[in-house]
Amino acid sequence: MKKKSLLRGNGLLTSLLPVLGAIVAVAIVGAVLVYAAEAHHDNINSFWDAVWYTVVTMTTVGYGDIVPKSVLGRIAGIIVMLAGISVISLLTATISSIFVEQKILENRGLRQIKLKGHTIICGWNQRIQNLLEALNSTPQDRRAGVVLVNEMPPERMDEILSEYSNLNIKYVYGDYTKEPTLSRANVKEASAAIILPDLSQTGVPRDDRTLPAALTVRSLRRDIRVYAHIIDRENLTHLKRAGVDDVIVSDDHVGFLLASEITSPGIAQAVAKMLNSENGSRLRREKIPGELVGKKFADVQEFFRIQRNGIAIGLVAEEEAVKLSDILSSDYSAIDSFIERKFKAAGIDMMEKGGVHLNINPPLDYIVHEKEDAIVIG
Repeated sequence: MKKKSLLRGNGLLTSLLPVLGAIVAVAIVGAVLVYAAEAHHDNINSFWDAVWYTVVTMTTVGYGDIVPKSVLGRIAGIIVMLAGISVISLLTATISSIFVEQKILENRGLRQIKLKGHTIICGWNQRIQNLLEALNSTPQDRRAGVVLVNEMPPERMDEILSEYSNLNIKYVYGDYTKEPTLSRANVKEASAAIILPDLSQTGVPRDDRTLPAALTVRSLRRDIRVYAHIIDRENLTHLKRAGVDDVIVSDDHVGFLLASEITSPGIAQAVAKMLNSENGSRLRREKIPGELVGKKFADVQEFFRIQRNGIAIGLVAEEEAVKLSDILSSDYSAIDSFIERKFKAAGIDMMEKGGVHLNINPPLDYIVHEKEDAIVIG
């Protein structure tokens, strides 16, 4: 049963099997005819000599080391030549058609993605190019590929794929709220998923597919990092309950930036520069060298100021998720079972989600921990 399913899943092998069978059949029948015709001649001494002659003739190599001498043998050779040319040509045509078909499927976004550790971007709007530019500016060793999942025309995706070729972008066409579409994007092997307000259906970015997409992603893989961008703040609570790691609300900081123009001119411009991916003084996350772990934050600031020409303004660490099963007793008593049932009945996830812990402008004598990275300007 496993063998059959494997063959069905492998389109290349399934398509080639009939052709390969025809080649083997022609080779065996041809060898039998040649050997029978040359049985009384000393040029073809064994059946394997006949097989060698048949294969060499079918592939049009023609070494000439073994040739039939009788009339019947040469007639058999002609049959092998004609049949061999046909089946070999069929093999070449089949292989070519398979690769052409795979390329067409890839261009249309219908092919299975085989990337691992990649980022899936669900949805499409006018800000996606800013997102790709920001990802493109990250160090090469942090790039693991990007998969765009949306229902935009393939021609538009071709432009994006060629423009950001450094990101190793792949395209999956389809409704990203559906399991088959996300499965083609290989969500089970992805490291993160970003869900955007989509405009492919209405022409106007909307949040109505963000929550279903988040739930579908979580159903396919529990531990993937999920981030969402929404337009309407009313959707924030629902997404948090769905297990989204972080949500960015459009224009959430507009009030602060506008007020800063009046009360503190220059703040808005400074924020814009730090968020610009093309600016050399933008915000970034940097790995802290091992020799600075266990030392003071003042030492970290000095290192980045002197060695990297940057300013360390804080620390960031990703907290690991804690399972309820880790808290319950090892013998899993009736009380533990009761607690677990109550949690499930209340709709509370059995895994408390980890998150990002920020420590902006810590005291200079703060001791840096092993899993912390620096937030640096420049």
